[in-house]
Amino acid sequence: MPGFVGVISNDVDYDSLKIEYKSLGKLVKDKKQYDNALVERYTNPKFLEDKVFYEDQSALVLIDGFVLNFKDLINKYVAPDYFNTVKKMYYENGDDFFKEFRGDFSGLLYDKTKAKWIVFTNPTSTKPVYYYKNNGLYIFSSEVKVISQILRMLNYKYSLDIVGAYFLLTYGFMLEDYTLIEEVKKLRPGNYIKIENGEISLHEYSRFENRQYTSDSREKIIDNIDTLFREAVRLEYEKDLEYGYKHIATLSGGLDSRMNVMTAHELGYQDILCFTFAQSNYYDERIAKKIASDLGCEFLFQSLDGGNFLKNVEGPVLCNDGLVLYSGSAHSLSSIEKINFEHYGLIHTGGVGDGVLGSLLLKPKLVKPKMESGAYSTYLLHHILPKVKQSLGHYESNEMFKLYNRAFNGALNGTWTACQFTESASPFLDAEFMKYCFSIPPSMRYKEKIYIEWILSRHPDAAKYVWEATKLKPSTNKVLPFIVKVFRRAYIKAFGKTNLLSMNPFQYWYDTNEQLRLFVNNYFQQNIYLLDEYPELKSDSTRLFNEGSLIEKTQVMSLLEAIKLHFHQNSR
Repeated sequence: MPGFVGVISNDVDYDSLKIEYKSLGKLVKDKKQYDNALVERYTNPKFLEDKVFYEDQSALVLIDGFVLNFKDLINKYVAPDYFNTVKKMYYENGDDFFKEFRGDFSGLLYDKTKAKWIVFTNPTSTKPVYYYKNNGLYIFSSEVKVISQILRMLNYKYSLDIVGAYFLLTYGFMLEDYTLIEEVKKLRPGNYIKIENGEISLHEYSRFENRQYTSDSREKIIDNIDTLFREAVRLEYEKDLEYGYKHIATLSGGLDSRMNVMTAHELGYQDILCFTFAQSNYYDERIAKKIASDLGCEFLFQSLDGGNFLKNVEGPVLCNDGLVLYSGSAHSLSSIEKINFEHYGLIHTGGVGDGVLGSLLLKPKLVKPKMESGAYSTYLLHHILPKVKQSLGHYESNEMFKLYNRAFNGALNGTWTACQFTESASPFLDAEFMKYCFSIPPSMRYKEKIYIEWILSRHPDAAKYVWEATKLKPSTNKVLPFIVKVFRRAYIKAFGKTNLLSMNPFQYWYDTNEQLRLFVNNYFQQNIYLLDEYPELKSDSTRLFNEGSLIEKTQVMSLLEAIKLHFHQNSR
Protein backbone atom coordinates (compact mmCIF):
# COMPACT_ATOMS: atom_id res chain seq x y z
CA MET A 1 0.00 0.00 0.00
CA PRO A 2 1.18 3.61 -0.41
CA GLY A 3 3.23 4.96 2.47
CA PHE A 4 6.92 5.75 2.72
CA VAL A 5 10.41 4.52 1.96
CA GLY A 6 13.80 5.09 3.53
CA VAL A 7 17.29 4.27 2.27
CA ILE A 8 20.32 4.50 4.55
CA SER A 9 23.83 4.01 3.17
CA ASN A 10 27.09 5.86 2.75
CA ASP A 11 27.52 4.44 -0.76
CA VAL A 12 24.37 5.55 -2.60
CA ASP A 13 24.12 8.43 -5.05
CA TYR A 14 20.78 9.74 -3.83
CA ASP A 15 20.51 12.41 -6.52
CA SER A 16 20.32 9.68 -9.16
CA LEU A 17 17.86 7.50 -7.21
CA LYS A 18 14.57 8.23 -8.96
CA ILE A 19 11.91 5.97 -7.47
CA GLU A 20 8.65 5.41 -9.35
CA TYR A 21 5.53 4.75 -7.31
CA LYS A 22 2.64 2.74 -8.71
CA SER A 23 -0.75 3.35 -7.20
CA LEU A 24 -4.38 3.04 -8.24
CA GLY A 25 -5.22 6.40 -6.67
CA LYS A 26 -3.73 9.85 -6.18
CA LEU A 27 -0.49 10.28 -4.23
CA VAL A 28 1.08 13.04 -2.18
CA LYS A 29 4.86 12.91 -2.59
CA ASP A 30 7.59 14.55 -0.48
CA LYS A 31 11.18 13.75 0.37
CA LYS A 32 14.00 14.55 2.78
CA GLN A 33 17.58 13.91 1.71
CA TYR A 34 20.74 13.73 3.79
CA ASP A 35 24.36 12.85 3.14
CA ASN A 36 23.80 9.20 3.96
CA ALA A 37 20.02 8.77 3.74
CA LEU A 38 16.89 9.42 1.75
CA VAL A 39 13.31 9.40 3.04
CA GLU A 40 10.36 9.75 0.70
CA ARG A 41 6.66 9.82 1.43
CA TYR A 42 4.13 8.70 -1.18
CA THR A 43 0.76 8.45 0.52
CA ASN A 44 -2.88 8.89 -0.39
CA PRO A 45 -4.06 12.48 0.21
CA LYS A 46 -6.38 11.72 3.15
CA PHE A 47 -5.87 12.74 6.80
CA LEU A 48 -2.70 14.64 5.93
CA GLU A 49 -2.50 16.47 9.25
CA ASP A 50 -2.11 13.10 10.97
CA LYS A 51 0.54 12.14 8.43
CA VAL A 52 3.33 14.17 9.95
CA PHE A 53 6.37 14.64 7.71
CA TYR A 54 8.46 17.37 9.27
CA GLU A 55 11.90 18.00 10.69
CA ASP A 56 13.91 20.49 12.69
CA GLN A 57 17.56 20.57 13.71
CA SER A 58 17.15 17.67 16.15
CA ALA A 59 14.71 15.21 14.57
CA LEU A 60 12.75 14.05 11.55
CA VAL A 61 9.28 12.58 12.12
CA LEU A 62 7.16 10.71 9.58
CA ILE A 63 3.78 9.15 10.35
CA ASP A 64 1.65 7.31 7.79
CA GLY A 65 -2.00 6.41 8.29
CA PHE A 66 -3.91 8.06 11.12
CA VAL A 67 -3.68 8.36 14.90
CA LEU A 68 -7.16 8.43 16.41
CA ASN A 69 -6.05 9.97 19.71
CA PHE A 70 -3.60 12.58 18.37
CA LYS A 71 -5.59 15.49 19.80
CA ASP A 72 -5.70 13.84 23.23
CA LEU A 73 -1.93 13.35 23.07
CA ILE A 74 -1.39 17.01 22.18
CA ASN A 75 -3.27 17.97 25.34
CA LYS A 76 -1.48 15.37 27.46
CA TYR A 77 2.00 16.47 26.38
CA VAL A 78 1.12 20.17 26.18
CA ALA A 79 2.59 20.56 22.70
CA PRO A 80 1.64 23.07 19.98
CA ASP A 81 1.25 20.56 17.13
CA TYR A 82 1.53 16.90 16.12
CA PHE A 83 5.24 17.08 15.25
CA ASN A 84 6.24 18.49 18.62
CA THR A 85 3.90 16.07 20.36
CA VAL A 86 5.74 13.13 18.79
CA LYS A 87 9.12 14.61 19.67
CA LYS A 88 8.10 15.18 23.27
CA MET A 89 6.74 11.64 23.54
CA TYR A 90 10.07 10.33 22.25
CA TYR A 91 12.19 12.36 24.64
CA GLU A 92 10.01 11.47 27.64
CA ASN A 93 9.21 7.83 26.85
CA GLY A 94 12.09 6.51 24.76
CA ASP A 95 12.26 4.43 21.61
CA ASP A 96 8.77 2.92 21.87
CA PHE A 97 7.09 6.32 22.29
CA PHE A 98 4.43 5.42 19.69
CA LYS A 99 2.89 2.70 21.87
CA GLU A 100 0.41 5.33 23.07
CA PHE A 101 -0.91 5.83 19.53
CA ARG A 102 -4.32 4.36 18.70
CA GLY A 103 -5.18 3.75 15.08
CA ASP A 104 -3.69 2.38 11.89
CA PHE A 105 -0.19 3.81 11.64
CA SER A 106 3.42 3.20 10.78
CA GLY A 107 6.32 5.60 10.62
CA LEU A 108 9.81 6.59 11.59
CA LEU A 109 11.78 8.97 13.75
CA TYR A 110 15.33 10.04 12.95
CA ASP A 111 17.17 11.35 16.00
CA LYS A 112 19.80 13.54 14.34
CA THR A 113 21.80 14.15 17.50
CA LYS A 114 22.31 10.41 18.08
CA ALA A 115 22.24 9.36 14.40
CA LYS A 116 19.52 6.88 15.41
CA TRP A 117 16.64 5.66 13.27
CA ILE A 118 13.44 4.12 14.66
CA VAL A 119 10.99 2.53 12.19
CA PHE A 120 7.72 1.13 13.53
CA THR A 121 4.34 -0.37 12.74
CA ASN A 122 1.19 -0.67 14.85
CA PRO A 123 0.17 -3.72 16.95
CA THR A 124 -1.80 -5.30 14.09
CA SER A 125 0.44 -4.21 11.17
CA THR A 126 -2.53 -2.81 9.31
CA LYS A 127 0.16 -0.42 8.06
CA PRO A 128 2.89 -2.90 7.14
CA VAL A 129 6.61 -2.16 6.93
CA TYR A 130 9.15 -4.28 5.05
CA TYR A 131 12.91 -4.05 5.34
CA TYR A 132 16.20 -5.07 3.71
CA LYS A 133 19.70 -5.07 5.20
CA ASN A 134 23.02 -5.91 3.57
CA ASN A 135 26.57 -4.60 4.02
CA GLY A 136 25.68 -1.21 5.42
CA LEU A 137 22.64 -0.72 3.16
CA TYR A 138 19.29 -0.47 4.92
CA ILE A 139 16.00 -0.07 3.07
CA PHE A 140 12.57 0.05 4.67
CA SER A 141 9.26 0.69 2.96
CA SER A 142 5.50 0.25 3.10
CA GLU A 143 5.77 -1.86 -0.06
CA VAL A 144 7.97 -4.76 -1.13
CA LYS A 145 7.79 -3.61 -4.75
CA VAL A 146 9.47 -0.32 -3.85
CA ILE A 147 12.35 -2.20 -2.19
CA SER A 148 12.75 -4.55 -5.17
CA GLN A 149 12.78 -1.55 -7.51
CA ILE A 150 15.51 0.17 -5.49
CA LEU A 151 17.60 -3.02 -5.42
CA ARG A 152 17.41 -3.23 -9.20
CA MET A 153 18.41 0.43 -9.51
CA LEU A 154 21.42 -0.18 -7.24
CA ASN A 155 22.31 -3.41 -9.07
CA TYR A 156 21.89 -5.51 -5.93
CA LYS A 157 20.92 -9.12 -6.54
CA TYR A 158 17.86 -10.56 -4.83
CA SER A 159 16.04 -13.84 -5.19
CA LEU A 160 12.61 -15.43 -5.06
CA ASP A 161 11.87 -16.91 -1.65
CA ILE A 162 10.75 -20.43 -2.53
CA VAL A 163 9.27 -20.95 0.94
CA GLY A 164 7.25 -17.75 0.57
CA ALA A 165 6.05 -18.97 -2.83
CA TYR A 166 4.78 -22.22 -1.29
CA PHE A 167 3.14 -20.26 1.52
CA LEU A 168 1.17 -18.42 -1.15
CA LEU A 169 0.26 -21.70 -2.86
CA THR A 170 -0.94 -23.29 0.38
CA TYR A 171 -2.08 -20.77 2.98
CA GLY A 172 -2.79 -18.08 0.41
CA PHE A 173 -0.74 -15.61 2.46
CA MET A 174 2.66 -15.38 4.11
CA LEU A 175 3.52 -16.80 7.51
CA GLU A 176 5.55 -14.85 10.05
CA ASP A 177 7.87 -12.26 8.48
CA TYR A 178 8.21 -13.94 5.08
CA THR A 179 7.77 -12.19 1.73
CA LEU A 180 8.29 -13.42 -1.82
CA ILE A 181 11.83 -11.99 -1.78
CA GLU A 182 14.31 -13.94 0.31
CA GLU A 183 16.28 -10.84 1.31
CA VAL A 184 13.23 -8.77 2.30
CA LYS A 185 11.33 -9.37 5.55
CA LYS A 186 8.16 -8.01 7.05
CA LEU A 187 8.35 -6.07 10.31
CA ARG A 188 6.19 -8.13 12.64
CA PRO A 189 3.06 -6.59 14.23
CA GLY A 190 3.85 -4.65 17.39
CA ASN A 191 7.54 -4.39 16.52
CA TYR A 192 10.01 -1.68 15.60
CA ILE A 193 13.44 -1.44 14.03
CA LYS A 194 16.31 0.53 15.52
CA ILE A 195 19.35 1.45 13.43
CA GLU A 196 22.18 2.97 15.44
CA ASN A 197 25.98 2.88 15.26
CA GLY A 198 25.81 0.89 12.05
CA GLU A 199 23.78 -1.88 13.67
CA ILE A 200 20.15 -2.87 13.11
CA SER A 201 18.02 -4.49 15.82
CA LEU A 202 14.40 -5.61 16.15
CA HIS A 203 12.28 -4.91 19.22
CA GLU A 204 8.79 -5.99 20.30
CA TYR A 205 6.64 -3.45 22.17
CA SER A 206 3.19 -5.06 21.93
CA ARG A 207 1.87 -8.61 21.63
CA PHE A 208 -1.59 -10.13 21.97
CA GLU A 209 -1.80 -13.18 24.20
CA ASN A 210 -4.51 -15.33 25.76
CA ARG A 211 -2.65 -16.75 28.72
CA GLN A 212 -4.12 -14.75 31.60
CA TYR A 213 -7.90 -14.54 31.90
CA THR A 214 -10.01 -11.89 33.52
CA SER A 215 -11.87 -12.68 36.72
CA ASP A 216 -14.69 -10.32 35.75
CA SER A 217 -18.23 -11.64 35.96
CA ARG A 218 -20.12 -12.38 32.74
CA GLU A 219 -22.14 -9.19 33.19
CA LYS A 220 -18.99 -7.15 33.75
CA ILE A 221 -17.35 -8.70 30.70
CA ILE A 222 -20.28 -7.68 28.51
CA ASP A 223 -20.17 -4.17 30.00
CA ASN A 224 -16.46 -3.87 29.29
CA ILE A 225 -16.80 -5.19 25.73
CA ASP A 226 -19.52 -2.66 25.07
CA THR A 227 -17.65 0.27 26.62
CA LEU A 228 -14.42 -0.45 24.76
CA PHE A 229 -16.21 -1.04 21.48
CA ARG A 230 -18.26 2.15 21.69
CA GLU A 231 -15.11 4.14 22.37
CA ALA A 232 -13.33 2.56 19.42
CA VAL A 233 -16.27 3.39 17.16
CA ARG A 234 -16.48 6.94 18.50
CA LEU A 235 -12.80 7.60 17.86
CA GLU A 236 -13.09 6.44 14.25
CA TYR A 237 -16.13 8.50 13.36
CA GLU A 238 -14.82 11.57 15.17
CA LYS A 239 -11.70 11.38 13.00
CA ASP A 240 -13.96 11.83 9.95
CA LEU A 241 -15.60 14.88 11.51
CA GLU A 242 -12.22 16.33 12.48
CA TYR A 243 -11.44 16.60 8.76
CA GLY A 244 -14.94 17.53 7.63
CA TYR A 245 -15.49 14.19 5.88
CA LYS A 246 -18.71 12.26 5.46
CA HIS A 247 -18.92 8.70 6.77
CA ILE A 248 -18.76 5.58 4.61
CA ALA A 249 -18.91 1.97 5.77
CA THR A 250 -19.07 -1.56 4.46
CA LEU A 251 -22.24 -3.45 5.35
CA SER A 252 -23.06 -7.09 4.77
CA GLY A 253 -25.19 -9.83 6.29
CA GLY A 254 -22.63 -10.65 8.96
CA LEU A 255 -22.49 -9.42 12.54
CA ASP A 256 -19.26 -7.43 12.40
CA SER A 257 -20.19 -4.75 9.89
CA ARG A 258 -23.68 -4.27 11.32
CA MET A 259 -22.25 -3.80 14.81
CA ASN A 260 -19.96 -1.11 13.45
CA VAL A 261 -22.70 0.76 11.56
CA MET A 262 -25.49 0.30 14.09
CA THR A 263 -23.31 1.28 17.06
CA ALA A 264 -22.18 4.38 15.19
CA HIS A 265 -25.82 5.19 14.52
CA GLU A 266 -26.67 4.73 18.21
CA LEU A 267 -23.88 7.17 19.07
CA GLY A 268 -25.41 9.79 16.80
CA TYR A 269 -23.41 9.35 13.60
CA GLN A 270 -26.33 9.08 11.21
CA ASP A 271 -25.05 10.36 7.85
CA ILE A 272 -23.44 7.07 6.77
CA LEU A 273 -23.13 5.78 3.21
CA CYS A 274 -23.20 1.97 3.36
CA PHE A 275 -21.94 -0.17 0.51
CA THR A 276 -22.14 -3.90 -0.19
CA PHE A 277 -20.73 -6.18 -2.87
CA ALA A 278 -22.00 -9.72 -3.28
CA GLN A 279 -23.81 -12.18 -5.52
CA SER A 280 -27.19 -10.69 -6.43
CA ASN A 281 -30.08 -11.55 -4.11
CA TYR A 282 -27.79 -13.33 -1.67
CA TYR A 283 -28.32 -12.68 2.05
CA ASP A 284 -25.57 -10.06 2.16
CA GLU A 285 -27.45 -7.81 -0.25
CA ARG A 286 -30.91 -8.35 1.25
CA ILE A 287 -29.86 -8.01 4.89
CA ALA A 288 -27.60 -5.01 4.34
CA LYS A 289 -30.26 -3.23 2.29
CA LYS A 290 -32.83 -3.76 5.06
CA ILE A 291 -30.49 -2.51 7.81
CA ALA A 292 -29.49 0.58 5.81
CA SER A 293 -33.12 1.34 5.01
CA ASP A 294 -34.21 1.03 8.63
CA LEU A 295 -31.36 3.31 9.76
CA GLY A 296 -32.06 5.85 7.06
CA CYS A 297 -28.61 5.40 5.54
CA GLU A 298 -27.74 5.69 1.87
CA PHE A 299 -26.99 2.33 0.28
CA LEU A 300 -24.81 1.23 -2.63
CA PHE A 301 -24.76 -2.31 -3.97
CA GLN A 302 -22.48 -3.85 -6.57
CA SER A 303 -23.33 -7.20 -8.05
CA LEU A 304 -20.49 -9.70 -8.30
CA ASP A 305 -22.50 -11.99 -10.59
CA GLY A 306 -20.37 -14.01 -12.94
CA GLY A 307 -17.12 -13.30 -11.08
CA ASN A 308 -15.82 -11.08 -13.87
CA PHE A 309 -13.90 -8.99 -11.34
CA LEU A 310 -11.47 -11.93 -11.17
CA LYS A 311 -10.17 -10.90 -14.59
CA ASN A 312 -8.26 -8.11 -12.87
CA VAL A 313 -5.16 -9.83 -11.53
CA GLU A 314 -2.69 -6.97 -11.76
CA GLY A 315 -4.66 -4.51 -9.61
CA PRO A 316 -5.03 -6.63 -6.45
CA VAL A 317 -1.40 -7.80 -6.67
CA LEU A 318 -0.28 -4.19 -7.03
CA CYS A 319 -2.15 -3.49 -3.78
CA ASN A 320 -0.81 -6.42 -1.76
CA ASP A 321 2.64 -7.02 -3.34
CA GLY A 322 1.53 -10.55 -4.21
CA LEU A 323 1.77 -11.55 -0.55
CA VAL A 324 -1.90 -12.65 -0.46
CA LEU A 325 -3.97 -14.44 -3.10
CA TYR A 326 -5.43 -11.83 -5.42
CA SER A 327 -8.94 -13.32 -5.33
CA GLY A 328 -9.16 -12.34 -1.66
CA SER A 329 -9.41 -8.63 -2.49
CA ALA A 330 -10.37 -8.46 -6.18
CA HIS A 331 -14.05 -8.15 -5.28
CA SER A 332 -13.51 -5.27 -2.85
CA LEU A 333 -11.24 -3.50 -5.34
CA SER A 334 -13.88 -3.76 -8.06
CA SER A 335 -16.30 -1.95 -5.75
CA ILE A 336 -14.01 0.57 -4.06
CA GLU A 337 -12.41 1.83 -7.27
CA LYS A 338 -15.85 2.95 -8.50
CA ILE A 339 -16.44 5.27 -5.52
CA ASN A 340 -15.34 8.91 -5.42
CA PHE A 341 -13.82 9.33 -1.96
CA GLU A 342 -13.19 13.06 -2.22
CA HIS A 343 -15.76 13.92 0.44
CA TYR A 344 -15.56 10.69 2.47
CA GLY A 345 -13.16 9.76 5.24
CA LEU A 346 -12.31 6.37 6.69
CA ILE A 347 -13.86 3.26 5.23
CA HIS A 348 -15.38 1.86 8.40
CA THR A 349 -15.45 -1.94 8.44
CA GLY A 350 -16.01 -4.83 10.82
CA GLY A 351 -12.68 -6.40 9.93
CA VAL A 352 -11.60 -9.42 12.04
CA GLY A 353 -14.49 -8.90 14.46
CA ASP A 354 -15.57 -12.52 14.65
CA GLY A 355 -11.92 -13.56 14.97
CA VAL A 356 -11.35 -11.40 18.02
CA LEU A 357 -14.56 -12.65 19.60
CA GLY A 358 -14.13 -16.37 19.10
CA SER A 359 -14.21 -17.67 15.52
CA LEU A 360 -10.47 -18.48 15.55
CA LEU A 361 -11.02 -21.01 18.34
CA LEU A 362 -11.28 -24.68 17.39
CA LYS A 363 -12.59 -25.77 20.81
CA PRO A 364 -13.88 -24.12 24.01
CA LYS A 365 -10.32 -24.28 25.26
CA LEU A 366 -6.92 -23.41 23.84
CA VAL A 367 -5.34 -26.03 21.60
CA LYS A 368 -1.88 -26.25 20.12
CA PRO A 369 -1.38 -24.72 16.67
CA LYS A 370 -2.55 -26.90 13.79
CA MET A 371 -0.46 -27.31 10.65
CA GLU A 372 -3.28 -26.77 8.17
CA SER A 373 -5.11 -24.11 10.18
CA GLY A 374 -6.15 -21.22 7.97
CA ALA A 375 -4.79 -22.71 4.74
CA TYR A 376 -6.75 -22.35 1.50
CA SER A 377 -5.06 -25.46 0.09
CA THR A 378 -3.12 -28.34 1.62
CA TYR A 379 -2.12 -29.90 -1.71
CA LEU A 380 1.50 -28.68 -1.51
CA LEU A 381 1.80 -28.32 2.26
CA HIS A 382 4.34 -31.15 2.48
CA HIS A 383 6.93 -28.97 0.74
CA ILE A 384 7.15 -26.56 3.67
CA LEU A 385 6.49 -28.75 6.71
CA PRO A 386 9.76 -27.85 8.53
CA LYS A 387 9.14 -24.11 8.13
CA VAL A 388 5.52 -24.42 9.18
CA LYS A 389 6.47 -26.46 12.26
CA GLN A 390 9.03 -23.80 13.15
CA SER A 391 6.37 -21.13 12.82
CA LEU A 392 3.87 -23.06 14.95
CA GLY A 393 6.39 -23.14 17.77
CA HIS A 394 6.19 -19.37 18.12
CA TYR A 395 2.58 -19.44 19.34
CA GLU A 396 1.03 -20.74 22.50
CA SER A 397 -2.27 -21.60 20.79
CA ASN A 398 -3.87 -22.17 17.42
CA GLU A 399 -5.90 -19.03 18.00
CA MET A 400 -2.80 -16.83 18.21
CA PHE A 401 -1.24 -18.60 15.23
CA LYS A 402 -4.29 -17.78 13.12
CA LEU A 403 -4.51 -14.22 14.47
CA TYR A 404 -0.94 -13.31 13.60
CA ASN A 405 -0.94 -15.13 10.27
CA ARG A 406 -4.35 -15.61 8.68
CA ALA A 407 -5.75 -12.38 10.16
CA PHE A 408 -2.80 -9.97 10.17
CA ASN A 409 -1.05 -11.39 7.07
CA GLY A 410 -4.15 -12.39 5.11
CA ALA A 411 -7.47 -10.90 6.18
CA LEU A 412 -6.09 -7.35 6.06
CA ASN A 413 -5.89 -7.74 2.28
CA GLY A 414 -8.99 -5.57 1.86
CA THR A 415 -7.54 -2.88 4.10
CA TRP A 416 -4.39 -2.64 1.99
CA THR A 417 -6.59 -2.39 -1.11
CA ALA A 418 -8.69 0.41 0.35
CA CYS A 419 -5.60 2.42 1.24
CA GLN A 420 -4.92 2.99 -2.43
CA PHE A 421 -7.76 5.54 -2.24
CA THR A 422 -8.35 6.48 1.41
CA GLU A 423 -7.77 5.02 4.88
CA SER A 424 -9.69 2.16 6.44
CA ALA A 425 -10.43 1.17 10.03
CA SER A 426 -12.19 -1.46 12.11
CA PRO A 427 -13.15 -0.92 15.78
CA PHE A 428 -12.55 -4.63 16.37
CA LEU A 429 -8.85 -4.02 15.64
CA ASP A 430 -8.51 -1.40 18.35
CA ALA A 431 -5.64 -2.64 20.50
CA GLU A 432 -7.37 -1.99 23.83
CA PHE A 433 -10.50 -3.79 22.67
CA MET A 434 -8.49 -6.75 21.40
CA LYS A 435 -6.40 -7.10 24.53
CA TYR A 436 -9.49 -7.29 26.69
CA CYS A 437 -11.29 -9.73 24.41
CA PHE A 438 -8.35 -12.12 24.48
CA SER A 439 -8.46 -12.02 28.29
CA ILE A 440 -11.95 -13.54 28.18
CA PRO A 441 -11.82 -17.33 28.78
CA PRO A 442 -12.03 -19.38 25.54
CA SER A 443 -15.07 -21.24 26.84
CA MET A 444 -17.00 -17.96 26.75
CA ARG A 445 -15.77 -16.91 23.31
CA TYR A 446 -16.06 -20.30 21.59
CA LYS A 447 -18.49 -20.17 18.65
CA GLU A 448 -18.80 -16.44 19.41
CA LYS A 449 -21.04 -17.13 22.39
CA ILE A 450 -20.09 -13.98 24.32
CA TYR A 451 -20.36 -12.00 21.07
CA ILE A 452 -24.00 -13.02 20.64
CA GLU A 453 -24.75 -12.48 24.33
CA TRP A 454 -23.30 -8.98 24.06
CA ILE A 455 -25.50 -8.20 21.05
CA LEU A 456 -28.66 -9.59 22.64
CA SER A 457 -27.96 -7.77 25.90
CA ARG A 458 -26.70 -4.36 24.77
CA HIS A 459 -27.63 -4.07 21.08
CA PRO A 460 -30.92 -5.99 20.66
CA ASP A 461 -31.81 -4.07 17.48
CA ALA A 462 -28.83 -5.68 15.75
CA ALA A 463 -30.34 -9.09 16.55
CA LYS A 464 -33.55 -8.30 14.67
CA TYR A 465 -31.91 -9.10 11.36
CA VAL A 466 -30.93 -12.49 9.97
CA TRP A 467 -27.29 -13.48 10.40
CA GLU A 468 -25.81 -14.61 7.09
CA ALA A 469 -23.69 -17.32 8.74
CA THR A 470 -26.69 -19.19 10.16
CA LYS A 471 -29.53 -17.83 7.98
CA LEU A 472 -31.37 -17.12 11.26
CA LYS A 473 -31.47 -14.24 13.69
CA PRO A 474 -28.60 -14.27 16.23
CA SER A 475 -29.34 -16.62 19.08
CA THR A 476 -27.39 -18.40 21.80
CA ASN A 477 -29.12 -21.63 20.74
CA LYS A 478 -26.53 -23.37 18.53
CA VAL A 479 -28.51 -26.51 17.72
CA LEU A 480 -31.21 -24.96 15.53
CA PRO A 481 -28.83 -22.91 13.33
CA PHE A 482 -26.73 -26.02 12.74
CA ILE A 483 -29.75 -28.09 11.68
CA VAL A 484 -31.05 -25.32 9.42
CA LYS A 485 -27.62 -24.88 7.86
CA VAL A 486 -27.29 -28.57 7.04
CA PHE A 487 -30.75 -28.85 5.47
CA ARG A 488 -30.40 -25.56 3.57
CA ARG A 489 -27.11 -26.61 1.98
CA ALA A 490 -28.53 -30.03 1.12
CA TYR A 491 -31.59 -28.45 -0.51
CA ILE A 492 -29.58 -25.94 -2.52
CA LYS A 493 -27.16 -28.57 -3.75
CA ALA A 494 -29.99 -30.94 -4.62
CA PHE A 495 -31.62 -28.35 -6.84
CA GLY A 496 -28.38 -27.06 -8.32
CA LYS A 497 -28.62 -23.53 -6.88
CA THR A 498 -25.04 -23.41 -5.66
CA ASN A 499 -24.87 -19.68 -6.49
CA LEU A 500 -26.90 -19.07 -3.33
CA LEU A 501 -24.37 -20.71 -1.03
CA SER A 502 -22.10 -17.69 -0.67
CA MET A 503 -21.63 -14.01 -1.37
CA ASN A 504 -18.65 -15.20 -3.46
CA PRO A 505 -19.55 -18.55 -5.10
CA PHE A 506 -16.21 -18.86 -6.88
CA GLN A 507 -16.60 -22.37 -8.24
CA TYR A 508 -20.12 -21.64 -9.47
CA TRP A 509 -18.81 -18.64 -11.41
CA TYR A 510 -16.01 -20.71 -12.92
CA ASP A 511 -18.36 -23.54 -13.90
CA THR A 512 -21.02 -21.28 -15.46
CA ASN A 513 -19.08 -18.33 -16.90
CA GLU A 514 -17.27 -19.45 -20.04
CA GLN A 515 -15.47 -16.11 -20.46
CA LEU A 516 -14.08 -16.32 -16.94
CA ARG A 517 -12.89 -19.90 -17.56
CA LEU A 518 -11.17 -18.82 -20.77
CA PHE A 519 -9.49 -15.90 -19.03
CA VAL A 520 -8.22 -17.98 -16.11
CA ASN A 521 -6.82 -20.71 -18.32
CA ASN A 522 -5.32 -18.30 -20.86
CA TYR A 523 -3.67 -16.32 -18.08
CA PHE A 524 -2.00 -19.44 -16.77
CA GLN A 525 -0.83 -20.61 -20.20
CA GLN A 526 0.56 -17.18 -21.06
CA ASN A 527 2.45 -16.70 -17.79
CA ILE A 528 3.61 -20.10 -16.53
CA TYR A 529 6.95 -19.48 -18.29
CA LEU A 530 7.76 -17.09 -15.44
CA LEU A 531 8.58 -20.17 -13.35
CA ASP A 532 10.99 -21.67 -15.87
CA GLU A 533 13.90 -20.92 -13.52
CA TYR A 534 12.25 -22.99 -10.78
CA PRO A 535 11.40 -26.42 -12.29
CA GLU A 536 9.98 -28.04 -9.16
CA LEU A 537 7.91 -24.97 -8.27
CA LYS A 538 6.67 -24.80 -11.86
CA SER A 539 5.68 -28.46 -11.83
CA ASP A 540 3.86 -28.11 -8.50
CA SER A 541 2.11 -24.94 -9.61
CA THR A 542 0.97 -26.62 -12.82
CA ARG A 543 -0.49 -29.59 -10.94
CA LEU A 544 -2.23 -27.32 -8.43
CA PHE A 545 -3.71 -25.22 -11.22
CA ASN A 546 -4.86 -28.17 -13.30
CA GLU A 547 -6.29 -30.22 -10.44
CA GLY A 548 -7.36 -27.51 -8.00
CA SER A 549 -10.49 -25.45 -7.43
CA LEU A 550 -10.84 -21.91 -8.77
CA ILE A 551 -9.45 -20.57 -5.47
CA GLU A 552 -6.37 -22.77 -5.87
CA LYS A 553 -6.01 -21.61 -9.47
CA THR A 554 -6.02 -18.00 -8.26
CA GLN A 555 -3.26 -18.85 -5.80
CA VAL A 556 -1.09 -19.91 -8.72
CA MET A 557 -2.11 -16.83 -10.72
CA SER A 558 -1.20 -14.62 -7.75
CA LEU A 559 2.29 -16.09 -7.65
CA LEU A 560 2.80 -15.57 -11.38
CA GLU A 561 1.64 -11.95 -11.23
CA ALA A 562 3.84 -11.30 -8.18
CA ILE A 563 6.90 -12.63 -9.99
CA LYS A 564 6.09 -10.27 -12.85
CA LEU A 565 5.83 -7.40 -10.38
CA HIS A 566 9.11 -8.04 -8.56
CA PHE A 567 11.31 -9.80 -11.10
CA HIS A 568 10.06 -9.18 -14.64
CA GLN A 569 9.19 -5.52 -14.94
CA ASN A 570 9.52 -5.67 -18.73
CA SER A 571 6.70 -8.21 -18.78
CA ARG A 572 4.16 -5.77 -17.45
